[in-house]
Parts: sequence; structure tokens; C-alpha cells
Amino acid sequence: MSVLFDNPLQPALRMPANVAQWHHSQSIRDPAVRWRLYLHQLSLSALMSWFQEEFEQPVCPWPHGAPFDIWHVVDGLPLTLGNRRIVVMLSETVEAADIQIPQEWVDLAGWAADYYIAAYVDVDDERLVLWGYTTHDYLKTRAIYDAANRTYCLKDRDMVQDFSAFWVTQQLDQPVEIAPKSFPTPATIEAESLVQMLVDVPEPRLAVSFSQWAALLSCDQWRQRLYQRRNQPVSIADWLENIFEQGWQTMDSLRPELSASTFRSTVASTAVLTCGKKIFLNKAPDDLLLMFSVDIESNTNRNIRIQLYPSGESLLPSDVVLALELSETGELLKTVKAGSQDNFIQIPPFRCSAGQRLKVHIQLDDSACQEEFIS
Repeated sequence: MSVLFDNPLQPALRMPANVAQWHHSQSIRDPAVRWRLYLHQLSLSALMSWFQEEFEQPVCPWPHGAPFDIWHVVDGLPLTLGNRRIVVMLSETVEAADIQIPQEWVDLAGWAADYYIAAYVDVDDERLVLWGYTTHDYLKTRAIYDAANRTYCLKDRDMVQDFSAFWVTQQLDQPVEIAPKSFPTPATIEAESLVQMLVDVPEPRLAVSFSQWAALLSCDQWRQRLYQRRNQPVSIADWLENIFEQGWQTMDSLRPELSASTFRSTVASTAVLTCGKKIFLNKAPDDLLLMFSVDIESNTNRNIRIQLYPSGESLLPSDVVLALELSETGELLKTVKAGSQDNFIQIPPFRCSAGQRLKVHIQLDDSACQEEFIS
């Protein structure tokens, strides 16, 4: 049974944790995006089970089983139920007062839904509560459009909060023709330029006009290209060209009080790079700083030192772990753990060939993140 609490008004669905899905999502660099993708995967499994048990029509995810290329930039879980499109909006806010639906699910041809469902995600209690729904027509006439966030907002009092009627509605309602706007696929040069512009932008859907964004997003090829570019491994070769991925900065920007000699290894080299990134862990009292020092011996060899610092003058959280592994095999190469009085920890300096794919893990209790990079 998929139903945890058999409440016909607001079904509470079982949503057990999935360790395999969580580990799979670790390849996503941005912690907020990583968590969003994980929640969408858990919720999709719960919803698929419920729809299959409760409805006679075939149900399937849209446009495919794991649309990470959509979820990483747009909130919303789209499903096809029979000949109708349903988009489920997830929220971790208890007793949310409204539903906020990205414009993409309302005004973009091929994406607009017949129904929108509001759901509360409770990860601790492993449940997904469906608390209200509305239709596309009602949303367009009653919702408030927030131009700053490009969302349609509908108050809870304007939503149907009795799901016992949802099944009957599916049987009796005739599909309403929805005519959102279509956007032509951008030319290759324009699309490449847009992708390059949006690679390091925190909120890509708000960084360009809606017409530009919609045209890019509605094309499978360019949407997947954007996803790949935003989640590709950190490249040390790019750093040599002063190209830095999202969140990465020079040492002078992050810790100006630390000298370059702090990070330089003893190996003679022709160049040295010192770059870092702020890391957020739920269990840490403050941000942490992941620092890389790379000595470039030649075009084929790298000497690398990886260190973890607190962002301020405090000590590192006790028992925070810094680990290094091979990307291809998952082989653990080295692990270090902070003690109660450590103001930094480091992976012992190591040498590798250029082009080697490696992963760095940072973990404190059950909160973790990782960075994949190419030497």
C-alpha cells in the first residue's frame, strides 16, 4: 500500500528514504539543487505508486523517468495521467498558505498542465501529503502573477482541498483545451551563447527574458546541454585560463589573510593555482572553505593539496571528514577527520597526471557534499 494515512480528503503517501538515490544525487555540485533532485525522486516514487493504485488510467513521468535536466532549474514534478498533464509542486513548509507554480508549467506550450497539486514533503516522517489542487483555467483567472520570481501564486483558500472528489473529476471532466504560447527553437549560435551565459548563474530561469528561457528550455537538446554544462566536473585546466565554475574563487577573495605560501607544496613548479569554494553542511555552525592548491609541473603532471578550513577564525567542527576517491571506481584514496582543536585539515599532497577524474567528499554526521574535478 502506498497510503500511509487513509485520509480521502488529503492523502498522506509513504515516501521512504532511498540511499541509492541519495548517493546518485551526490554528483550534483550545488547543494540546494542536489536536495531538490533527491526530494523529487522520492516524491515521484510515492506518487507513481498512489496513482497506479487509485486510478485506472495509465500514469507515467514526463518527459521521461528521471528528468534531472528539468528539475535542476525548475521546481515541479510533471506526470501524465491518461490524456491529462498533472504537475505536483513540493514544499517542505508545514501548513503552507499558498502554492507557487513556475511560469514554465503554465505558459509554455508542451509544458502547461491540466491540474496542479500542492504537496507537503516530510522527510523525517517519510511521508508526502497532498493537500490541495486546482486547474489550469482556474489558476490563470484567480492566481496572482509574481513577475520577480515568474511564478503564479494561489492561496490555499482558493484550492480544492478534498481529494475524494479528484477521482470523480478525472472521470467526468472533459479535457479543456490549453493554448499556451510556443517559442521557436533558438539558432545554434544563439543557443550556445545562452548556455554559456547561464552556466554559472545561480538562478538561470530568471537571468534572461522569459521568451529566451522558454525557447531554450523547450528544446530537449539545449536543455540537456545546459544541465551537463552546469554539472560538469571542476576543471583545473579551466582555472589556468582564469575560468572558474560556479562558487569557485581565488584564494585572495576567500581568505585574503592567508598567504600563497600556506598552500604551496615543496615541489619545484612552473605555476601555482590557489582556489577555493564555500561549502555548506546542515550540521556545521558556519560555512566551510574547501581550498585547492595545484602546482603545475608540466602539461602532464599536477601536484595537488586539498585543505578544509572554517570560514571565520573559529575551529573546524569536530569529526568533520575530508576524503578523496577515484571517480571511475569509487576507490577511497585517503580520509582525514578533524579533531576538537583543528583549525584546518588536509589531504596529504599528492601527484597525478593531468586529466585524472577525482572526487572530494566533505561530511559531518549525516550531512555531506562532494566536488568532482579533473586534474
